[in-house]
Amino acid sequence: MLTLLVFLSKVGLYVTALMGLGAALHSAVAIVTPRRWLVILGLGLIIAVSLRLALLNAQLAGGLSAAFSPDTFSWIWPANRSQAMAFLAGGGLIAASSLAPLKYLKLPAALLIAAGFGLGGHTQGLDTPGLAPWFVGVHALIAGFWIVAPFTLWPHASLDADLVHARMERFSKIALWCVPLLFVSGIWLALRLAGSLEAILSSSYGQLLLAKLLLATLALAIGAWNKLRITQLLKNDAPSGVASLKRSLGADILVFAGILLVISAATTLTGPGAV
Repeated sequence: MLTLLVFLSKVGLYVTALMGLGAALHSAVAIVTPRRWLVILGLGLIIAVSLRLALLNAQLAGGLSAAFSPDTFSWIWPANRSQAMAFLAGGGLIAASSLAPLKYLKLPAALLIAAGFGLGGHTQGLDTPGLAPWFVGVHALIAGFWIVAPFTLWPHASLDADLVHARMERFSKIALWCVPLLFVSGIWLALRLAGSLEAILSSSYGQLLLAKLLLATLALAIGAWNKLRITQLLKNDAPSGVASLKRSLGADILVFAGILLVISAATTLTGPGAV
């Protein structure tokens, strides 16, 4: 039961962190993000970090009754302090950026959360982390920008088809340059963390990383379809284009959910060196 809760807490952390930084980035580049999203995701990240720390404490102490034990927390906090503080500060900045006078905080918030991914996790356990934590930060920044897209680009009935098309074009121009970097960094990190191509193919940890890359490839194929086919439909046959876009973005949501579950499993149920 406790292991399941720790796993779910990691899923919650990834969802709020990646969607939070993604929403901040989309808002910063004028892909409209409702202000309430920024508040919900920012506060959600703060709650997710707090719950995760409490559950890690409970896991170390051996039961949920000890989730807030100060004795074991003195061991949990030093190992997670840098990442937790980056996430907590980033969540607070995202929520604060929903206020018009503080809208300039969106980009710093996104960068801070992305840095948080590099300040913890399996790359910190490498004998010589080198550039790996930096790659993790860049990887997370791009992944968040991509993962939140199905929600910010969703063609609501109140939106004009031309506006939907304009948002898609703006997103595509940025994604065209940054998504290839996401794949390159993902492949490099998989090899670095697993240790070798053989380990990726033979170990449970490597296979989960491979599954993540395959799901990301599927998401890329869906994105290419959006760019090459659906954007034209929105211009030439708006009703068909909107219907196709909804199906495509719905598929994206399922794929991204799969990616988050796989990565959560890789970072909680197994790890580098696992058989």
